[in-house]
Amino acid sequence: MERPKRRFRLEIEGLRAVAALLVAIYHIWFNRVSGGVDVFFVISGFLITTSLFSTYAREGTFQPFAYLLKLVRRLAPNAWTVALVSLVVSLFVLPTTVRSQLVSEWMASMFYFENIRLALDAVDYLGATNDASVYQHFWALGIQFQFYIIWAVLFGLGLLLVRLFTWKERVIVPLFGGMIVIVLIGSFIYSIVLTGDNQPVAYYHPLARVWEFALGAVLALVLPHIRLPKAFAFLLGWVGLIGLIACGIVFQVATVFPGYAALWPTLCAVFILAAGKEAEQYSAYALLSSRPLVSFGQISYAFYLWHWPVLIMTYAITGTKEISFVIGLLILIVSAALAYATTMWIERPLRSFELDSVRTFALVAVVAALVIGGGTYWEKSEQNRLKALAAAQEKEALLESIPKDHPGALINWDEDAPYYDPDKPLLPPIELAERDLSDVYEDRCITRVEQTNVVSCAYGETKDFDYTIALVGGSHAAHWQPMLDAFGKANRVKIETHLKPRCRFVFNSKEDGGSCAPWFDEVMDRIVASKPDLVFTTGDVGKDQRETVPKSFVETWRYLEMLDIDLFLMRDSPWYDIDIPQCLAEHPNDPMQCKVKRSDVIVEPSPMSKVNDLPSNVHYLDVTDYYCDEEYCYPVVGNVITHFDTNHYTATFSRSFARIIGPEIMDVLEGKKKGENENNEEVDDR
Repeated sequence: MERPKRRFRLEIEGLRAVAALLVAIYHIWFNRVSGGVDVFFVISGFLITTSLFSTYAREGTFQPFAYLLKLVRRLAPNAWTVALVSLVVSLFVLPTTVRSQLVSEWMASMFYFENIRLALDAVDYLGATNDASVYQHFWALGIQFQFYIIWAVLFGLGLLLVRLFTWKERVIVPLFGGMIVIVLIGSFIYSIVLTGDNQPVAYYHPLARVWEFALGAVLALVLPHIRLPKAFAFLLGWVGLIGLIACGIVFQVATVFPGYAALWPTLCAVFILAAGKEAEQYSAYALLSSRPLVSFGQISYAFYLWHWPVLIMTYAITGTKEISFVIGLLILIVSAALAYATTMWIERPLRSFELDSVRTFALVAVVAALVIGGGTYWEKSEQNRLKALAAAQEKEALLESIPKDHPGALINWDEDAPYYDPDKPLLPPIELAERDLSDVYEDRCITRVEQTNVVSCAYGETKDFDYTIALVGGSHAAHWQPMLDAFGKANRVKIETHLKPRCRFVFNSKEDGGSCAPWFDEVMDRIVASKPDLVFTTGDVGKDQRETVPKSFVETWRYLEMLDIDLFLMRDSPWYDIDIPQCLAEHPNDPMQCKVKRSDVIVEPSPMSKVNDLPSNVHYLDVTDYYCDEEYCYPVVGNVITHFDTNHYTATFSRSFARIIGPEIMDVLEGKKKGENENNEEVDDR
């Protein structure tokens, strides 16, 4: 059977070293992505394909189980060590607000699906606001491991076809090569399409990246059959190396890759591998095969793993996002030292330690059980804490008396009550604030960003109700669901939700790439059909302190006026330039450090006050003064944290408005009912 020749290639170690250093340097000093990871993908495709054929030629068989265990023994020691150390250190160094995200990403990283998690975050409007974590770089390992599984399936399928049709073994290479080319072309086309449609998802999607590995695999199959002239190899090697170094300068990789733009670094890697050692003196090979780069290349995998958590910890400790040259150099040195230590003292001993397949599998299973069990227990305990807090506050919301310890928006402003009482704990606790969201997220009662269909759910009093309110709009309408839910249960009102992030309640919306328009049309059809007693939504735009209400808003209100459907409009919440829970975590003993100037986030006068000839069906309420005074807006009001990020109310704070906004809503509902009864009486008299 013809197969790729397997030999130790010094330039591959040097290429790994260059790629790893580029990744770290661009991360540290330029806050950009270099394209170095794409080089790793090409190398992985090249080497695993060579290894598969060499192993098959030597042993005459392919054992998928042994293949996967060998990969785990190669990849897991360093990765799991870095993941575990990062978790422990992060619990002491990073803000308490990131603990839930931290545990979730730790689990994803340990089992090589961090890329899937990040892809889901990329289409999750709220998840997209998550700060970079110590595990974010594990996305590349996830894609790499998923590729190895795909390649094992593909290779096994090729062998099965050969045996099924009793073909000769020499058919394996061209057969597998043809399969690789099909995968390469299909993945590349998919990558271009998905990058154009949804680049953040494409960046982490394994099927949008497989072509990069396949490129290296094709090279592994054809390289033994070609020999380049020395002059051409000399030129090709240097073009590849210089092009690779320049990639991060030419492209903003993080926002345009993968797609066709990723051809730049991947072809650079192909050029270097194809040139090989055909031209030695003064060539790229001579540089890449030099002892320093080859030595560093042997720890490059561990260096890649360590550099990112070291950088994130540096940000957290120094409190800065700008890394000086000296600090950056120290990050490189510390990362290299840690990489050397874990490679020499953990990875290599474990790789040389002989364990049969059963024992290796048992060890992996034990680690998996501990990680999944521990992570699941943490997640459940945190969810139960939030649910208990929500249930307790909901009971308070139904009472006549104002909660003494945590009044939230019900704080007695006339008596100059404190925004914050240091002797009372905050609700929600700071470490849970970023998860204190409207129920619609956990209940999956909100249309996903990439979808256009309407997802509707019912809250409040869903069986024996007197009125129906339709809650419509984007995430700034969604954060009023906890308030409406409490109000509805107390007043026999059913709340129907029709929500989609980034979308407002307007005709012909151009927001979010046009995906809001079809969603809105379906929502309007449902409202016209059901004719709720009231539509509840936002009445202006708080982002960028927009000074006027968009004309499209008023046009939509007039349309509902013709249908005799009333609107209850809330002034939009302000957009702060700080993440409230993270700021509170940094100043746990002095929350007022996180207050912001009102003039920086609230436009005066209210945009609604500038609307001429307001439709008769519009009822408007501005609750800004419940968390802002004349000078500042406060992160904690009545010992309740107001926001779970920069611009959305916590569910706890939202619920505290139930007895403030509720009477206003009831006035509208009862007033309309009274008017309808009077009209009916007039008709009867006639």
